[in-house]
Order: sequence, then structure tokens, then C-alpha cells
Amino acid sequence: MISVTLARRYARALLHLAQKHGSLDVAEDELREIAALARRDARVRRFFETPGIARSEKIDFLEKSWKPRLSRPVYGLLMVLLRRRRLDHLIVIADEFQKLAEQAKGLSRIRIRSAVPLSEAQAQQLTKALVARTGRAIVLTREVDPSLIGGAVVSLDHHVIDGTLATELWRIRRRLLATRVHG
Repeated sequence: MISVTLARRYARALLHLAQKHGSLDVAEDELREIAALARRDARVRRFFETPGIARSEKIDFLEKSWKPRLSRPVYGLLMVLLRRRRLDHLIVIADEFQKLAEQAKGLSRIRIRSAVPLSEAQAQQLTKALVARTGRAIVLTREVDPSLIGGAVVSLDHHVIDGTLATELWRIRRRLLATRVHG
């Protein structure tokens, strides 16, 4: 498995080229579609991952099938990955590129897990507060997790804010177990 660090390098290189060519949105859409195809079609994955298929055959396929439909930066990335025998890591690279492209566009994805469903008013209030705090546009994803008992967990970039009753009960339990009773 390719490391996230290495995947991020390829993603950054594509981001730089796409921004330079003024085609960030196009590159984002193209790479998302290619990664989705690789995720859902095992034949596509096998074609690129099988060492028994000659590299020249893979290059011919890319030139005939995809070069006319892809922007220069995305096609260039595919060719570099093919030459370096890393096309099998395309999905991880695409995921990293998606994150970097969203950051470049000033967009943050927020995930909130709550014990009960949030109302629209609560979701709008939370989104407004996060926009004010981050200065970025927010895409909010809501999930319901009854095991949280009460409260919510908010995940923003690499930060997690845990305000759940389950976590608070766990903290109280830990403190009680650490307390020595003298008698």
C-alpha cells in the first residue's frame, strides 16, 4: 500500500499543475471519475495492476481511450504513474488530491456524529458558527450514532471535538478508578 505521504506528493504536483493551467475544477472532476471507475470495475484495476500486461499496451490504451478526454495535468499524472508502476495507487492519490483541491478552494468538510438527528436549524446554526470560526466554506455531513448517548462529535480537518455523554462518562469512570480510597 502506498503511503499517504507519497500519495500527497503526487496530489500536490497535480494540484500545482492544475492551478497553473487554470483547470483545478476540471482536474478534480476527471480524477474523481477515474478513481470511481477504478473502485467499481475490477477489470480496470486488474489491467493496470497486472505486471504481465506490457507497459506499451497500457500506454496505447491511455493514449487512445483517455488522452482525448482528459486535461493535460490529469493525463500527465496517469502517464507518470504508469511509468513508475504506481497506477495501482491511483485511488489513494485521488482521495488526497480531493482534500488538497478543497483546501485550495477554501472549503472544509465537517462531519458531525450525534446521538439524535440534528434539526435543520441546528445544522444551519452549527455551519454558521464553523464558517465564522474557520473563515472557510463548510460542507456538513451529519450522522446519527445512538451509542454516543447524548451530545456530538465534530470532526474538522484533523481536529476532533468530542462533546458526547459517552466520552464524559468514560472520563468520570477513569477518574474514579484512579482515585484511592483510604480506609
